[in-house]
Amino acid sequence: MSSHNRRPRSKLAGIHDNLAKILGEDSLDQLIILSRMRRAWPNIVGKMMASRTEPLQLQPIEDNGLCLWIGVDHSIMAQQIRFLRDDIRKSCFKQAGLTNIHKISTRMMPGAGIKPAPPPAQRRVVSFSEKRMLALDVACIKDNTLRKAIFQAHMAQLAYDDQDNKN
Repeated sequence: MSSHNRRPRSKLAGIHDNLAKILGEDSLDQLIILSRMRRAWPNIVGKMMASRTEPLQLQPIEDNGLCLWIGVDHSIMAQQIRFLRDDIRKSCFKQAGLTNIHKISTRMMPGAGIKPAPPPAQRRVVSFSEKRMLALDVACIKDNTLRKAIFQAHMAQLAYDDQDNKN
């Protein structure tokens, strides 16, 4: 068999080394730790507090420690964070593997919080009369492919139309 027809093997490389060159190893590690903490944030502080607070930054301080900056949307949430700081430290160690958080500070940030993802849109059944009216509306289009595409687009629009948000 000829080697002329063979496709060369791909040379996949990890992305970690390239990002470390761009950001620096320490910055990349802190970014990874912060993203791990954001994923675990509802388990660390609870769902109600997670909807009103979010971890913002890990700032290095003396003695090889870190200061965790938490964005809050209200002063009451900042007060709760201060009350629960020891529990948050323990939970950060348990959930995200952070051992060197020495200080927890808060920052006012309107709209702070990790909001849950909205539920996927529910498809409704489009009635035959709606389909018929739509077919009559696109019947004047001569190009068959275009007419079919417009019909399908309008059908999807009708099927996923959110009735609750209409004026």
